[in-house]
Amino acid sequence: MTLDLLRQVEFLGWPDRAETFDTYFVRQAEGMLRPQGLTDLVNGTCQRQAAEPPAAESRDAIARFALWSRSLVTGVLLELDEGVEVSEPDQALTYILGRDFLRARAAARWTAQHGLASIGGSLERLPGYALVLLASSPNDTAERFLARDAFWTAVMRSQPR
Repeated sequence: MTLDLLRQVEFLGWPDRAETFDTYFVRQAEGMLRPQGLTDLVNGTCQRQAAEPPAAESRDAIARFALWSRSLVTGVLLELDEGVEVSEPDQALTYILGRDFLRARAAARWTAQHGLASIGGSLERLPGYALVLLASSPNDTAERFLARDAFWTAVMRSQPR
């Protein structure tokens, strides 16, 4: 799968790469999590009562989705073997999702210089990325709130008026 995705993105600029990754993430989330797991992922514990935690099946599926997606991104980035310097928000966001320390550190430096708003703007058009961030973030963190808000913004924008 890594090589297939690599072939799809290797000659694309970062906005198109991000769109390709995003489509993959959404399809994987739908397949791996099914409706109940997606609901548990997006809502988290803040929408549930303390006596009603997500089922173990959903928690396990969410963890597998996060690990699978982040590992796939890492594999593609390592196969691309490009420099680690970040030049735009979609690249920074992709590096944040990956599991490569050098790229994550470069993304953190870029984000410190340019602010979270630019990454938030990318997230608002990339609901699959938001799902991966939600799956990777513990409840009640700033990243989780940013990702959930961006996910809903992306969903609302895709609805016909």
